[in-house]
Amino acid sequence: MGLAKLRAFTLIELLVVIAVIAILAAILFPVFAQAKVAAKGTASLSNIKQIGTSHFLYAADFDDYSVLVGRMDPAAPVSSMGRFFYSWAWLLQPYVKNSQIFQDPVTSPERAFDGNSLEVSQLYHTQFGYAYTIHSPWRGNFLADGAFPLSQTSLANPAETVHFVTKKARNGNGDWLAVGTPIWAAYLINPPFCVSTETGTNPGSRCVPGQRWGTGATTYLGQSFAEGAFTGGVAFRKAGKTAVVWSDGHASWKSPDQLAAGTNWRRDLLFASVRVTEPEKYLWDSD
Repeated sequence: MGLAKLRAFTLIELLVVIAVIAILAAILFPVFAQAKVAAKGTASLSNIKQIGTSHFLYAADFDDYSVLVGRMDPAAPVSSMGRFFYSWAWLLQPYVKNSQIFQDPVTSPERAFDGNSLEVSQLYHTQFGYAYTIHSPWRGNFLADGAFPLSQTSLANPAETVHFVTKKARNGNGDWLAVGTPIWAAYLINPPFCVSTETGTNPGSRCVPGQRWGTGATTYLGQSFAEGAFTGGVAFRKAGKTAVVWSDGHASWKSPDQLAAGTNWRRDLLFASVRVTEPEKYLWDSD
């Protein structure tokens, strides 16, 4: 009995198989991409939650006072305009012990700058921002008057008070330096309401000039809306939302409109026209 003749695929059959594989890939690749984004979002929320936890551990060691937005010290590794200072992230580092926690997995991590190590760079170029105008208000001239930590027990509604949020990534863009101060906007974010350079809310604090919510601010050249160009440096990278840690310790995702609650802010409104219209809903003060 002879061997059965082997049958090969025809060209048509091979093309059909290739077409089926291509269709399946087209269906599955977006699913995989969405799963990857979701995983990064989960990691982002975990990072900011750990930052919040580290802050509360810090406050427990310092009579319930918030971390300073920045502390001048000749021993600090980074200087601005000849003034050496520690960033708020550096001050929290003993409670975190990992500079990468201050980077947002949703975007590319910061690179080393000005000859500093990667660890130092990531502690000064954070991708999560501190609501310093509430928790460590900057009074007058920082060099002369300084920033003052707020007692956490003075917050009227900690569950609805912003503490940390996702912020703009530097990623090669220049940092905006507030002229005459050693505070870099590389680790700061502004609240929605700023009157000139003042918040006009309780507690009163200077804002970072030009880094405001609304159109017309000098803002960051080349930054997109999602990267905080018109929202005070607050970034909305994940599906148009930012990760927030509140002053009671819980974390959640919020859209720009939700984070600007209690104001008249909208995307096309001039920054000088933004006002607090419903103080009881405003999320950026201690009342």
